[in-house]
Amino acid sequence: MAAIRPFAGIRYSPEHVRLGGVLAPPYDVITPSQLEALYGRDLRNITRVDFGMSYPDDEPGVNDRYTRAAGFVESWLELGVLVRDEAPSLYLADHEFHAPEGAIRHRRGVLALVRAVPWEQSELRPHERTLREPKEDRLQLLRATGMQTSPVFAIWKDASGIDDVLTAVVDGPPLIGGRTDGEFGSEKHLLWRVDDPGAVERIEAALQPATLYVADGHHRYETAVAYAAQRRAEGAPGDAPSQFCLVYLAASDDPALAILPTHRLIRRKAGIAYSLDDLWARLSDEWDASPSPDLDTAFAEAGSLRRSHHAYAVAAPDGSAVLRRPRAETGSPRERLDTAVLEREVLLPAGLTVEDIAAGALAYTRDVTELKRAVSAGEAALAFAVQPVTPAEVMAVADAGETMPQKSTYFYPKVPTGLVLYQV
Repeated sequence: MAAIRPFAGIRYSPEHVRLGGVLAPPYDVITPSQLEALYGRDLRNITRVDFGMSYPDDEPGVNDRYTRAAGFVESWLELGVLVRDEAPSLYLADHEFHAPEGAIRHRRGVLALVRAVPWEQSELRPHERTLREPKEDRLQLLRATGMQTSPVFAIWKDASGIDDVLTAVVDGPPLIGGRTDGEFGSEKHLLWRVDDPGAVERIEAALQPATLYVADGHHRYETAVAYAAQRRAEGAPGDAPSQFCLVYLAASDDPALAILPTHRLIRRKAGIAYSLDDLWARLSDEWDASPSPDLDTAFAEAGSLRRSHHAYAVAAPDGSAVLRRPRAETGSPRERLDTAVLEREVLLPAGLTVEDIAAGALAYTRDVTELKRAVSAGEAALAFAVQPVTPAEVMAVADAGETMPQKSTYFYPKVPTGLVLYQV
């Protein structure tokens, strides 16, 4: 059962900014060059708050990127760049984007709150482990600004009738809209506020039977939980703003919900399989390999086999091939994932150890062309192009209380930071 609630959001004023100039991707996918470009796009871009730059003369706690972030929030509120809605509201976002194959798609999401409690008590089900360093960074930012700037991206399953409810409440003009540069072309963002109590109740009721799963933002959720616990220890009541987490919710069966694959490269080291023949010789008899004229052709063929086989496009110094074995409905949901099978049955026999993988023996890319280049340049001994996981696989792993192998999911497109902020 999913219990969401409305909130009085803080958002950019269309009278002061162009939305496309102030939104940004989540901080953890922004490259240094992208950060500089976002800084230059608009002096009020949300990166100045959510992912501020550090400078050599910074003094921790006095003049650093966290104190500067707090200063930006305060001044933007005073100047009217950011405005605070009075009534508790839900927010609906329409995200128009180019799919990887080129088609234009729309994904609709609801911005709301869920209670920030440990996973075993949470409305949300996780599918990955988190690292300490990013959570410490996010917690420092939250303490300094008192603001959740980037929502946790979650998906719902089993919310019958929700589409009709959402369609009925977005028949008017949006509050604000704008375009940003996406990974595959221009993206358009529109935002509506739903503050009518009856409409809010209908959305809450439609989502109540649903199960919610984290798609992206495990670190952000755990940061909200840590902050909530800290504030409770200081005496905050159970319904205080600090006890909730900002989420963006979308349908798990939405055709516009895409997960992109993240491919694997094995760094060169002693003992690694040095050719396709050497690799195949190290694998069990279940595996078959067929040569392919190039990696792109192999990747397409592997994709056509996905329903019946674990299939990977492989690049080696002596060419490309499709590596495959029939799927078997044995083991846990995690053990049946392509990425888990690749690690257990291919990468380890190829010469890696679990310790090697943990220590960074693998490199990752979403670009098949980069796989070919890295092998040709001698930077990688072998490269494997994998097929994307499906939302159903992610939810099955979460339902089983398991976690995905590293770099198994890349939900696309990312939910932009800055659509709505939540003051805790």
